[in-house]
Amino acid sequence: MMEVEFDQRLRDIQREYLEFLDDEEDQGLYNKKVKNMIEDKRKRLIVNVNDLRRKNQARAAGLLKNAFEELMAFQLALKEYVTSVEPSYVTPTDEFFIAFEGSFGNKHVTPRTLTSRFLGNLVCCEGIVTKCSSVKPKVVRSVHYCPATKKTIERAYTDLTSLEAFPSSAVYPTKDDEGNLLETEYGLSTYKDHQTLTIQEMPEKAPAGQLPR
Repeated sequence: MMEVEFDQRLRDIQREYLEFLDDEEDQGLYNKKVKNMIEDKRKRLIVNVNDLRRKNQARAAGLLKNAFEELMAFQLALKEYVTSVEPSYVTPTDEFFIAFEGSFGNKHVTPRTLTSRFLGNLVCCEGIVTKCSSVKPKVVRSVHYCPATKKTIERAYTDLTSLEAFPSSAVYPTKDDEGNLLETEYGLSTYKDHQTLTIQEMPEKAPAGQLPR
């Protein structure tokens, strides 16, 4: 019952975000941004929080307070809108992403003020990157072919950096349920860039007499 209510609420939120993106009869700002994104072969749309706040204040407040649920609905709305604009650009396994800019209010923090009370919130953290790892590929969806059965198997992977409620198993399949060996189809598998950063407070933002943290 709770799962049905969650899905219904997610669809309602998704519909509101879809109305925000489909602004062709208004200023046409995000309609144009989405078309430019498609022309540039990109999958990420930058949304200004101030624009969302002006058009739908409830969704802007919900996004900053309950980021996981709202962001999931927003990204599904973007995929739905892109499908309506250019169906050939979207495949069932494609993911589209939303990035944010603009005023975050009290959700604009530094490494010093980023505390546990912001768990689940959308925040803007301002600081200096002091350490940066190299960009590494992380598998999102793997495709495996079984020569014995001539069948193809797909497996999706999620972890704590994903928007999914529960991380999936990280075990990479080498055999099917019957014990037949699998061959990984690397060209058909999907990967995403993965990078970790260490951010430090800017010296000019640190309290007088204290070291940046």
